[in-house]
Amino acid sequence: MRILWFSVTPSLFNPKSNSHNGGGWIASLEQIVRKEPTIDLGVAFCFPNLDFKYKYEGVSYYPIPAYRWSGLQRLCGKDNRKSMIAHSLRIIKDFQPDLIQIFGSENDFGLLCQHTNIPIVIHMQGCLPPYYNALFPVGMNKYDFYFTKGLSWHFRWMGIRSETSFRKRAEQEIQTIQHCRYFMGRTEWDKGLVSLFNSDATYFHCEEALRDSFLTGTKRWTLPKDKRVRIISVISNPWYKGMDLILKTANLLKRLTALDFEWHVYGVRDIRFYENKYNIRAKEVNVYIMGTAMKDELVDALCNSTLYVHPSYIDNSPNSICEAQMLGLPILATNVGGLSSIVRDGETGILFPANAPYTLTNLIKQLSADSERCQSLSKAAIALATERHNPDNIRKTLLNIYQTILKND
Repeated sequence: MRILWFSVTPSLFNPKSNSHNGGGWIASLEQIVRKEPTIDLGVAFCFPNLDFKYKYEGVSYYPIPAYRWSGLQRLCGKDNRKSMIAHSLRIIKDFQPDLIQIFGSENDFGLLCQHTNIPIVIHMQGCLPPYYNALFPVGMNKYDFYFTKGLSWHFRWMGIRSETSFRKRAEQEIQTIQHCRYFMGRTEWDKGLVSLFNSDATYFHCEEALRDSFLTGTKRWTLPKDKRVRIISVISNPWYKGMDLILKTANLLKRLTALDFEWHVYGVRDIRFYENKYNIRAKEVNVYIMGTAMKDELVDALCNSTLYVHPSYIDNSPNSICEAQMLGLPILATNVGGLSSIVRDGETGILFPANAPYTLTNLIKQLSADSERCQSLSKAAIALATERHNPDNIRKTLLNIYQTILKND
């Protein structure tokens, strides 16, 4: 069975390039698929490389040149998608796959659904139409990126054009979903969106792979013995990931409680925009920006924390939460997108409304003082995550999905 992936990362071809906190889940999934003798795998991905094809440990890798245009060229209507599609079709012709798997309906690879008769299954990641709906937190808009001080030109430009860019990409994603027959995902949220946009689609449930440091390591969370409350969050740079909520909540903790706390934020390098926008200085409210971390370093940081907070305004099933659950951290997470499918409220974590700093402040105060509840949440989270992310179960599920599609198509 010849399976060709179109991936948003280079996977195991260059795992160091999956730079966000030390690696990616697609690389973890490739490690699982490599162990299945009935699958001959090819992986295509955007990468600044001139060679057409590489063969390594039985996997065929196809770097797709990163067709980049300047901002001025994009404004003038230049479109790199035709070049990407042409190169992708050349890869398909060379590899001759029985089935194509595309990671993410939101990227340009989804356009291939309209250019080949080979069966395609899209592995849902996020989904831009609801992301666009939650693009800016309350009190923020694109004009903040014109006037707020301390922004890099890249971040400023990204914010200014985000509304237009998200709107166009969201419409493209709807069309992609409407042109594809098969999908796989892992939450009721992404399943519902697929059904909304394409009532004739077939949806398969498949859990997501985690990195080996979280699966096979011996380290697990234990409640710190000292009285200092160590909060940890692992997020990314976009403003809809909730950095503003972290600053607002930390400010309330400092102002309204006597809690001795520190809040470490991984995955973000520069928060001057949020500090200037909300007039809250991170270090003055005990928030520390840690940048990115390799997976083993992140495991240590998580295990030495008191609780995990996920502040995002929109998400599907972030692996950062799944990894924290695998280690047993007590979880506080916004009840948005697909999070209610991976965090069972009151059992394996606690969900709270988005943009609710006062609610989150009170939850942190209560949970950090309730060691018995922390232990209960931890035990339940480990049990759930261990079953959900079992590599052998994922391999069998994925193989069954492939076989079902090829049998029915």
